[in-house]
Amino acid sequence: MRALPFFSFVALCALALLFDLTLPWRLPTDSDWAEVAASLRVRARPGDEVQVWPPWAERVRLFVESVPVRAEEDLRSADYPGVERLWLVGLFRSPRNGLDEAREALRARGATTTERVRFGALELEEWDLHAPKLLADLTGRREEHEVDYVSRPCVSVRLPGRIGARGPGGVLHVRAGVVGERAYQMWRRPVRVEIRIDGVLLGELPVPPTVPPEPGWRRIDVTAPPGDHSYDIAASAPETDRPFCVAAWVTDR
Repeated sequence: MRALPFFSFVALCALALLFDLTLPWRLPTDSDWAEVAASLRVRARPGDEVQVWPPWAERVRLFVESVPVRAEEDLRSADYPGVERLWLVGLFRSPRNGLDEAREALRARGATTTERVRFGALELEEWDLHAPKLLADLTGRREEHEVDYVSRPCVSVRLPGRIGARGPGGVLHVRAGVVGERAYQMWRRPVRVEIRIDGVLLGELPVPPTVPPEPGWRRIDVTAPPGDHSYDIAASAPETDRPFCVAAWVTDR
């Protein structure tokens, strides 16, 4: 009985050593990444995007340059404006990769898959998102900022500040958040985002300090009637020393 703790310790060490020795086989090599990148250069179309899974596998950005890369953590509710096809790049051999859960989240939002191919320790899977049609991107994809530790396409807004644009009617989607670590510091009052269409206030979006598990990337959707409209998004706060960004686009549903 006295030897049991010793042998348990030896067995644990052996398992840890085995895990370390097999880790290079579990993780993709540069060659694996390069093959995925080459496949995407041939198969991807304009408007496609890549989603890496698990999201921490940011190494994909060193190899994939032909398609925008996303590292969203919640695939069920993540926004992919104007994206019809999403290429899921998965590390299927990595420990606790969660690929089955990722696929289930995509199916829950109505996405369907057609093909899956493997390149070493990587899987490349094509998904049709069946997403609403993008009618207008009011903020564009010129910038990316980190909100909730995720790189997001959004436009920097200096508080107080506003974004104005004209666009068609439909569903206006507005997303906003404080950039970087400043989001997790406690300030007294939230940033207030007001959405006006043709001068009429139709929605307000408060962005308070981020307290996990609550998200820091806040969202609101507002419906505008058919026709051409003036969209105005204004952000204000008593404390103006917070880096802030906003994304806005219009879809048909």
